[in-house]
Amino acid sequence: MTQQRSVPPPEFFDDALAARLVGHTLLLGITEHDHQGTPLGHRQIFGTVSVADRRRGICLKDAKGGADFWLPPDTRGIKEAKPGEYRHRPTGEIVTNPDFLGAIVLTKAPPDFRK
Repeated sequence: MTQQRSVPPPEFFDDALAARLVGHTLLLGITEHDHQGTPLGHRQIFGTVSVADRRRGICLKDAKGGADFWLPPDTRGIKEAKPGEYRHRPTGEIVTNPDFLGAIVLTKAPPDFRK
């Protein structure tokens, strides 16, 4: 039996925004928490969106290493960027005129989640 992925509610995924994301650049801030909500750290990734799908999620191809970074199908934290220069904190590089900016909080599952 094939497991079917659930579809996020309409307020979580904007199909029109998703369609505009594909092929455009996104500077994304990621805050990570443990399963109890304790902050673990913050990082950024910058690249081009290759997939933005309500079922599969959003795939960002890292501009530096070319690796795919998958996000859940949630566009609420993504908005069009105003023209300007943005600092990519991990590298110190200046990102000029990214198409979109985003922020997401990822919470890790409890250690015994898969048992």
